Amino acid sequence: MEKTYCKIVLVARMGAGVATPAFCAKRAFEKQGHTVFLFTPNMWPELFDEAGTFDAAMLSRFFEVQRPDCLMLAEGIGARGLDAAASRGVAVGMLAATRSEAEASVAKSSGAPFDFAVTISGRSLRLEELDGFEGVVGACAPAVDAAYASTPIANLVAFGPGVMCLQDASPARVAFFDELVADERFKGAVRCFGAGWPERFASDPTFTHIAYSARSSAACVVFGDLGAGSQNANAPADARDVKSPADALLTDEALVLVHADGAKLACVGEGLSPWRAERMDICEKDVTAAREALIAAVAEQHSGDAAFESRRLPVDSQGPFLDGSLLAALESVREQLAERGLMAGLPAPRTIVSVLGYVGMGNFGDEYILATVDRRLRELVCGCSIVAVGENPLHTLRERGIYSITLQDKRVLDRVLAASSAALVIAGLLFDQGIRWSIGKAELASSMPHTDIAGIAAYVELAYMNDARPVLYGIGAGPLDVADGRSLVRLMGRLGALFLTRDEATAELIRSCRVRSEQVIALADCAFLGSASDASFVDEWFASEGIDPASRRVVAVSLREYENAPDDFAERVAAAIARVQAAHRDVVFTACILDSSDRALAERIGALLPAQAALRIFDAGERIEPVADFLSRCSAGLSMRYHASLLLGSFCKPCVGLGYLPKVVSLYEDLGQADTLLSMNADTAEIIAALESVLAFDAQRAFALTNRVSELRKKSGESEGILLDAIASIAPAKRGEIPEELFLNRVANDIAEKDRLQAQIARERRSVEEARTRCAEMECERDVARGEVEEYAHSYSYRVGSTLLTLPRKLREALSKGAKGPKES
Repeated sequence: MEKTYCKIVLVARMGAGVATPAFCAKRAFEKQGHTVFLFTPNMWPELFDEAGTFDAAMLSRFFEVQRPDCLMLAEGIGARGLDAAASRGVAVGMLAATRSEAEASVAKSSGAPFDFAVTISGRSLRLEELDGFEGVVGACAPAVDAAYASTPIANLVAFGPGVMCLQDASPARVAFFDELVADERFKGAVRCFGAGWPERFASDPTFTHIAYSARSSAACVVFGDLGAGSQNANAPADARDVKSPADALLTDEALVLVHADGAKLACVGEGLSPWRAERMDICEKDVTAAREALIAAVAEQHSGDAAFESRRLPVDSQGPFLDGSLLAALESVREQLAERGLMAGLPAPRTIVSVLGYVGMGNFGDEYILATVDRRLRELVCGCSIVAVGENPLHTLRERGIYSITLQDKRVLDRVLAASSAALVIAGLLFDQGIRWSIGKAELASSMPHTDIAGIAAYVELAYMNDARPVLYGIGAGPLDVADGRSLVRLMGRLGALFLTRDEATAELIRSCRVRSEQVIALADCAFLGSASDASFVDEWFASEGIDPASRRVVAVSLREYENAPDDFAERVAAAIARVQAAHRDVVFTACILDSSDRALAERIGALLPAQAALRIFDAGERIEPVADFLSRCSAGLSMRYHASLLLGSFCKPCVGLGYLPKVVSLYEDLGQADTLLSMNADTAEIIAALESVLAFDAQRAFALTNRVSELRKKSGESEGILLDAIASIAPAKRGEIPEELFLNRVANDIAEKDRLQAQIARERRSVEEARTRCAEMECERDVARGEVEEYAHSYSYRVGSTLLTLPRKLREALSKGAKGPKES
């Protein structure tokens, strides 16, 4: 039977880091060739509200473009707007490790019912009895996933011997550990990962810390009835004391992982579920006996190692693994939902391609190329998904429907590149601007690069170390005058990067940086493989403007603010439009807004036109498909912008160009339109003459363009073919488990230091603000006291009292003078 592979959207907190059941499921799914798009509050805070509820409506565009098979909520996370998934054929489900998690997900979710649940628990969660849930259930027993079993920790001396605990704090539990560490025979640390522990015991449960602790601890303490009601997170919510600790980290799956890592499971008290009780290595009802057993376990740990080192790999890593039962549960769910037209899946395993570009900032050309690459790869490579590496992931997710990260997320980028069959760099990014504003090639060592030339070099370097072929796809370059910029291009070449350039000028420039000729192939821009779609928006715009494109010739005007343009540039263009429009009543000039900053210039030109002339404005906002469709319906163009000229050319529409950059000049030469390319200093007469030439011979020019564009599109196809071959040569090795090591840090050291300093500055500022607040309070108290004194000083009582005190003094003074007698003359 042919295997089916799914694209899964997983929403989780990953509260226990790599020991979270959702993380285990993710590893198992990916090892089997499925694709998992992970959304956590830490990575995507904009998608969660203050209560931790996920906003599924924010993924509407993603669901529409990527067509995942299912959305899976884990760790009790709820989601609103689930209709955004359901209405696009995405099955809505949950991954539950406890009944309380399932209850929470159902209670906090809205918009659409749940279609399924996958459970990882040592006992039945009885979801068929859960109010509000009527989906199908796939159940699997807790077990170590195969990927975790083969994943080593990188630091064997980070954690010393001791004991650990995954449960939340309670007074009795804190007292137990206080008495344990007070015993001088106990020679170890106590690391507690649940909520509410005092600082002396508390440990961070996120990322890899539980795994590190489990591989260095003698035992993991599991409290039974010590800390009433807290031991059974599988119990229904109404059966638990709401005031008791939730023990959210103590899942059956986490216990299996900890035990596999070599820590003994030590029960203190009674009341464990039968499944858990069977797996305890130490079980003591009496707390004193339990402490003695833990002291002995740590002593045994010390005696076995003169110089203690943690266990590099899990001790019990022979299986059976979680993968088999989890995949069986998923397939059971999929087969049942397939009868309803859900979770059809794909016949091929995943292929990941990372794509770096200046994306997420609304720059039309880069966004159009990203969308084109994404669409083409999904069409041509079954199971392919791209991960964009850009500047603003949320914009890319919401507007393009593409999963995205940034170069600053270096750990995440490392894992993405480890899974990638190719590491693309797109559009015209190789130029000096970024390096002029950096520290030169030393920027490569920084953990905070962006999508400029130093950041590209860092990306290529990391791709090389992850065996992902770097391909600068349809790349444009120039200028490259700064020596350090040329050095970084040469470095990329030495790292095996393949430069598929969009024109010969770019190829020559890259070769001049001493990149080997066989790595540089002059072809054409991948945008020639794009297509027009989303006709409804343009149809509505034409109707609202009263324009019949069948009887009117629309001339697209795409201009931008430019620092080297003549001071009277707007006046020159306005005068040319007015003259041409007066001579050709069927011509409609329309400003096509590719960037929001273009609108002000268009409005300024429109305001300069006489009453009988007009410049319409076509603005599709952040949407790129309507822009492509609009340009495909135009008859001609007047453009500064490279990608407006390119798209008009690709649709065989002649265009008057303003060559403000070398890349524009090169494009018009490739299109055979060099005779309609003007300099930025062109006067009104020159612009008019060029427009008249284009309009008078538009049919002949369109025919000539057809031949040129056919050649360029063929070159773009060759470039795409080379890329597909590169992907195919690596993809088989990247579709299963991706080896890794577990490190303690989740961010680069200099970023961690920056965060530490920022936290210290914040604390100092809070201290200063507290001091200022206290000073203000004392000043208020002083003013109040002063007011009270002044009020008393003006009171009748004070005046009477003062008088009474003054009379005796004056009387004493008079008597004193009388006693001395008259003064001698």
